[in-house]
Amino acid sequence: MIKKMFCMLFLGYVFVLIFGGCVSSNISPSLKGGYQSENVNGYFVQMSFQPDNNSFMEYINNREVDKGTYEDLKNGVYKINGDIQEFEITLNNDNTFDIIVKRLNDGKPIKMKNIDDTPVHFSTKFDDIEVYKSLLED
Repeated sequence: MIKKMFCMLFLGYVFVLIFGGCVSSNISPSLKGGYQSENVNGYFVQMSFQPDNNSFMEYINNREVDKGTYEDLKNGVYKINGDIQEFEITLNNDNTFDIIVKRLNDGKPIKMKNIDDTPVHFSTKFDDIEVYKSLLED
């Protein structure tokens, strides 16, 4: 009798762990904090998302190249409304998304990985910002 009860408790515990793991793995991340690319042709692309006011900033090598707002469309799809560009991204379950910077990576998607839930901000003033902004142009 004790063996049977122990087996039932053990199986119940295993079931709860398996079911709980399946449910928690389906939780989608939300777009917030800092994201960064790997080195792409000598450039690093960074994006910062502030969920309090749905604002974003985009940087290339720590130079601000675009800023604006974003909106959650549905199912991890976000519309980015910048001063220079507008586009959509799809936030993946691993908290990454792809963007295209037209003059980097031959126009192919660049993977952006979440580096922190806290938004990043670079306040250094550079005198070559226009050169970096031109990377966004057609």
